[in-house]
Amino acid sequence: MGSGQQSVSPPVALAGEDADSSRLGRRSLRCRPLFSIVLWSLITGAVLSAFAGVLGCRACKSLPETVGNDTQCVDAIMANVDAGAPPSRAAEAIALTTAPLPPITIRDAASMENATYRNLTLRETIQIALTNSEVLRDLNATVLRAPEQLSSQQSLPLVQTNPQASIEAALSAFDAQLYAMGTWQNNDRQFNNRFFGGGANAFQQDVHDYVFQTSKLTATGAQLALRSITDYDANNATGNLVPSAWQSQLHAEIRQPLLRGGGLTFNRIAGAAALPGVYNGVLIAKTNNDISVAEFRRNTRNYISNVTNAYWDLAFAYRDADARAEALERSRLTWRSYDAQKTSNRQGGSAEALAREQYYRFQGEYQDAVAGKLVQRTQGYNATSGGTFSGVGGVLAGERRLRLLVGLPVSEGVLLRPVDEPITAPVIFDTDSLSAQAIRMRAELQEQRLLVKRREMELLAAKNFLLPTLDLVSTYRLRGLGPDLAGTGSAFDEISEMRFQEYEAGVEFRMPVGFRQAHAAVQHAKLQIARDQALLREQERQIVHDLLGVVAETDRAYTLAETSLNRYLAAKDALDTLEANREAGLPISLVQLLDTQRRVSESQVRYYLAVTEYMVALKNVQFETGTLLENTEVMVAGS
Repeated sequence: MGSGQQSVSPPVALAGEDADSSRLGRRSLRCRPLFSIVLWSLITGAVLSAFAGVLGCRACKSLPETVGNDTQCVDAIMANVDAGAPPSRAAEAIALTTAPLPPITIRDAASMENATYRNLTLRETIQIALTNSEVLRDLNATVLRAPEQLSSQQSLPLVQTNPQASIEAALSAFDAQLYAMGTWQNNDRQFNNRFFGGGANAFQQDVHDYVFQTSKLTATGAQLALRSITDYDANNATGNLVPSAWQSQLHAEIRQPLLRGGGLTFNRIAGAAALPGVYNGVLIAKTNNDISVAEFRRNTRNYISNVTNAYWDLAFAYRDADARAEALERSRLTWRSYDAQKTSNRQGGSAEALAREQYYRFQGEYQDAVAGKLVQRTQGYNATSGGTFSGVGGVLAGERRLRLLVGLPVSEGVLLRPVDEPITAPVIFDTDSLSAQAIRMRAELQEQRLLVKRREMELLAAKNFLLPTLDLVSTYRLRGLGPDLAGTGSAFDEISEMRFQEYEAGVEFRMPVGFRQAHAAVQHAKLQIARDQALLREQERQIVHDLLGVVAETDRAYTLAETSLNRYLAAKDALDTLEANREAGLPISLVQLLDTQRRVSESQVRYYLAVTEYMVALKNVQFETGTLLENTEVMVAGS
């Protein structure tokens, strides 16, 4: 960008004039432009003050740390880094005051009847989870293994405020740019020939240059600029019209690309300073933002699915423990009966030992059902996208897992207890409408479709680079010259009269021979589209396959629940008959009695297992169709 008269070459002096008299004349008139210099300095200060006001107080507050020598803040940070980044005293104090109670163990829960419970519906559980979900947790310890992979409340704001790839970053390329420059120069030199010294052997000069410019890139690729160039020159050259003069220029400039880089389509897709294969325009940034929203929606859906899985895991654990408790109580009564008969010599010791073995067997199963073990649990993408019900765990282990997911303390002295009853009625699905809904609603397909649209826009931008560069450049100038900057007969006054006007126009042409990079970018974009479209088709096939699989799973689970219920009722009838005969004094087979007790316990647990599998399968149908968030009344802001 030009700054006017930066040259120190003096004008040619008129013949016969004395250099010493020119120097004295120049010095005697040195104070004439003082008012103009002061005025221009005030204008410059006002403009710079306005810029500082635009920056705001926040930027000013950071000046000591950013450009100053105040290193207290960074020194405090590095002291902790060098020490291994220990927790602060405030964090330790908070940890001590909010430390959870010791976990409830099998020894504390010897009798589940005496425990304190907090009853929760699935709806309440999801509300608690979302209230405490600054981070979308899982049960795979991802927060320790790969914390950067977890979504959080800051995930979408991070995308929306990315200074390189966000919508605001893309729009910033079209922001107006302000530029200001001021230079002050003093020249004092001696020449052997008066011709080179402007008519004087000793040349003295004061030069000031001021440039202000506002430029802007438009959506069509045009670059507009309004520029003010003001020069002050005071020297002792004998040929000057006045000893010191102000020259001011006003420029209006436009550069419009006619081929490469021009047009609304290219600039909205590729943005400013685009390269083949590198596009970050407003439309690309908007599409990336929508992809991030769909990804966050998918992660939220997975989180809700895992909370639901954990809820039904715990619900089954309670029913399993209840069935084991009933079996344990029956075996205890049987053992006491045969122990009494052994004492009275009416039964041998083997019968009592068999009954005792059964009692301790059921006691071990009950203890396992209460405490649980750290084994695989129902979770997303476990055999199916929504998770396959594992049917293992235990009350205490399942309760701790649910607490971890929903963000509650590990132990509060009370046990969480699901109270929602499973659905026991058959649900019939229309697979055609469900398949169409899944194709439309699944977040994974929304992400991939948006990616395909982004690839198609990238192909449009890549084709623009197959064109040569042809730019139209035009400049209009107004000039003014005077002994003062402002006032009558000044430089500004002459500009206002528009006496001296200039115009310049031209074209610039550039073209790489062969367009090798541009052709590679177009071919690359086409291959990206083909690949992403193939992946989209495969994703659709996979989702329809998974959907039909979970629909079939609902039929299997419901049918098995009916069969398991009939099995349980039959085993219960057989046990009631044997117990009635034994109480009536009729002879019965102890082996048959113990076997029937086991059958009753197993069939009861199997019925609860099938019912819970049915509930998880119904949830998985919503998962596969992409309606889980809507059915649980969860809305993702920004989607």
